[in-house]
Amino acid sequence: MRPGRHSEEYHRKEVHMIDPKRGQEGGVQMGSVKFAAFYRRFLAWLLAIMVMAAGHASAATPSTRLIFAGSGTNLPIVRVLAQAFQKRHPGVVIEVPASIGSTGGIKAAADGAVAIGLISRGLKEKEKVLGLTVQNYARTPMIIAVHPSVAEDNITYEELLDIYRGKKKTWGDGRDIVVLTREPGDSSIEVMEKGIPGFREVYAESQQARRWTTLLRDLAMNETLAKTPNAVGVSDMGAVTVERHGIKPLKVNGIAPTVKNLQNDTYTLHKTLAFAYRKDRLLEGARLFIDFVRSREGEKILRAKGYLPEK
Repeated sequence: MRPGRHSEEYHRKEVHMIDPKRGQEGGVQMGSVKFAAFYRRFLAWLLAIMVMAAGHASAATPSTRLIFAGSGTNLPIVRVLAQAFQKRHPGVVIEVPASIGSTGGIKAAADGAVAIGLISRGLKEKEKVLGLTVQNYARTPMIIAVHPSVAEDNITYEELLDIYRGKKKTWGDGRDIVVLTREPGDSSIEVMEKGIPGFREVYAESQQARRWTTLLRDLAMNETLAKTPNAVGVSDMGAVTVERHGIKPLKVNGIAPTVKNLQNDTYTLHKTLAFAYRKDRLLEGARLFIDFVRSREGEKILRAKGYLPEK
C-alpha cells in the first residue's frame, strides 16, 4: 500500500493560503482553539482510517498498521523510507497522512494516536513534560527558492531582509518580486530567525504589517512557488528532491544548499528531522522502522534524496 493513500481528502481540507489583503490567519498553535478544532478533525480522520482498515482486514493476511504523522517537512522522505521498509516487512502497513505540523505530531504521539510523531523542531518547554523520546534521523538544507522565471541564482542575507522589509521590490530584470512566506512558529521561519541576523525583527514587522502571502503547509508553499512567476519562498532541499517540485534553490551568500556543504558546515541553514514517541508504548513495527532508517540501506536512501543522516 502506498503510504498516505487515504489522506487525500484530509489533505485537501487542511491546505490553506492567506491573502495579505484579508489579514493574517496565523499558524496552528498548541493550546489554541484553532489547534483544538484542527486536532479533532485529525482524530476523526484517524478513526475513519481505522474503521476502514478493520473492514478490509483478512484473517489470511494479518498485518500491523502503523500511522506516522506530523511536520510536512518529514512527509516526503518518510513516505519513501516507508515504501522501502514495507518491501522488507510486508506484514507492516505504514500510513503517512497529510501534514498536521510538528505540534500536531507531538500531541498525537503523546496521546498514543500515532505510532510515531514526525517533527522538524525541538520540543518546547511545555512539551518536554509529555514523556516523549525524540530521535533525530536526518538534516536537510533549508532553502530560499524561487520560481524558474527568476534569473538570479544567489541571494545574500541583506537582500533577503530588504525583500521582507518591502525595500527591495524587483528582481534584477525589473520584474516585481512576489513574496511567499510561512506562519510564525513554522520550522523554516525558526531556522531563519536563529541563523540570519536581524531576520526575527524584520519578519515580525512584516507579519504585523500583513505584507506578504502566508502559506500554512510545506506542500502548499512548494506548489504555489512552482506556479507563481517571479515568486520567492522557503522550502527544503529534501522535499524539492523527493517530490521534484519545479522550483529553483538559490545559493545563500554564494554557498549552494547541498548535503556536502551542509556536512562541511559551509551552508548553515538547515532543518533537523526527528521521530517522537513514547518509549514505553513503541510498537515492534515502529521500532523496526526506526532501525531501518538508521541502517546502511536507510542512510543510502536519505543521502540520495538530499538528506544528511543523523546518528
